[in-house]
Amino acid sequence: MACPQQAKEIISDRLAVRSMLLGKAPVCVSIAPALAAAWPKASLGQVITALHRLGFAHVSQTSVGAALVSRAYQKILDRGRIHANPLLTTACPAVVKLVESYYPDLVPFLAPVASPLIAHARLLKAYFEGAQVVFIGPCLAKKEEAARPQHSGLVDGVLLYSEIAEWLEEEGIDPAKLPASEWSELDQELAALYPTTGGLLRYLDAKDQLLLGANGLEQVTDVLKGMREGGLTASLVECNACAGGCLDGPGMPRMESLARRKERLHRFQASLPEAKAKVSLPVVSTSSDYRPHPVTATPHTEAEILAVLKKIGKTTPDAELNCGACGYASCREKAAAVLDGMAEPDMCMPYMRSRAESLANRVMESTANAIIVVDKDLIIQDFNPAAERMFMRQASKVIGLPIGEIIPDEDFRSVCDNGEWIVGKRVVYSSLGLVTMQTINPMQSQDLVMGVIADVTKFERQERAFSNVRAETLDNAQEVINKQMRVAQEIAGLLGEVTADSKMLLLRLIKLVQGDDEG
Repeated sequence: MACPQQAKEIISDRLAVRSMLLGKAPVCVSIAPALAAAWPKASLGQVITALHRLGFAHVSQTSVGAALVSRAYQKILDRGRIHANPLLTTACPAVVKLVESYYPDLVPFLAPVASPLIAHARLLKAYFEGAQVVFIGPCLAKKEEAARPQHSGLVDGVLLYSEIAEWLEEEGIDPAKLPASEWSELDQELAALYPTTGGLLRYLDAKDQLLLGANGLEQVTDVLKGMREGGLTASLVECNACAGGCLDGPGMPRMESLARRKERLHRFQASLPEAKAKVSLPVVSTSSDYRPHPVTATPHTEAEILAVLKKIGKTTPDAELNCGACGYASCREKAAAVLDGMAEPDMCMPYMRSRAESLANRVMESTANAIIVVDKDLIIQDFNPAAERMFMRQASKVIGLPIGEIIPDEDFRSVCDNGEWIVGKRVVYSSLGLVTMQTINPMQSQDLVMGVIADVTKFERQERAFSNVRAETLDNAQEVINKQMRVAQEIAGLLGEVTADSKMLLLRLIKLVQGDDEG
């Protein structure tokens, strides 16, 4: 939910569930009570009809399992506090996974009670012989819970509300336009407020014992640290990984605010009718066991941690912002993850930002082109060193002044008004002896206009000098050609005279030989 690039992709069970629906075994749905807020325009009965249209044989509410586990928790409270620390509720599989992985020493304080889903799945399997069970709800962690070896064969598929909504849309099924179906005969006793913060506690009689609630990982880890440090005196702590309870889970549609979703769920709870005729339900176990599965971490020396921190500019404790943008709770945890090959140094947002700003400043300072940035009122906001040299004005004295006091502002005003770029325009500043090529463009994201001005005076001088040399070369070449033509003509004339004389002598010689010469 936190990543704007949606880099995390949820593994979907839709194909597996479609295959189940094509089989002979009936497929039952255990649908989470947050349903009342997931489809605000449709009633529960209409959603049941829509699920029947997809091919599900039976639809029952997970609230049935919630009512079963509430009784199990009440029995624990009735026995009184017997532990050095409070028991932690196990309805949230994300919290269970957290404790097993990162607080393995606190696993004995996980209440030995199954989640509402597991209890409900046991009930569905016992009531509908040979049935397969698919859970539909807002909780992503249910996918991991269903895959646990100790739950093998109980939950055959998990779909989020968002996945079901997508599926119904593809099939052209709008629950709000369908007739309502009757509730399942199993839905007799419902603890529908479980998805809210403190939902489980609403169904318990504390009997003068202290019951606490921890919502969101920050509060949950605070409780776990308190249990480690010196113990807590509460008898039971209800733990939810999502700050707003299951109503704020990652698979929950967010067409309405969390407050509106809470209102809908409370109204749904208040509207629950009395069961007309109770059927005999099979007795199923509500117990579960949990075991430590600690995440093994490679120890790293202080020198190794400091070396990584130094690479991202964190050379003092004050520089360790611990902002959490990288996904780790602290900069040191991030550094350890880099050493473990699980993260990259560039994942540090403050570091990347400062680096980008530093690079941008270096470009502004080192470029040979003048860069002038003005706001929408044409007031100078930035004036780089090249601009200082080109226009012989200090940045400290021009920032805050209208651009028109430094150079003509017509082009900047045009770009500011029209939002259209001016690219490669030749502008001459006669008073400064400058010839420039200017590109002015809007910076719409910040409501600024930037001008990049290149000094082409030297190039124009070189171009004029080159043009003069080219013209002189052409004139000289023409003169050489003319001289060559004159020489050729003179040579041709001399050759013609010599040829004529030769011809006369040869003719006389011929006549002399023939005896015809009279001379």
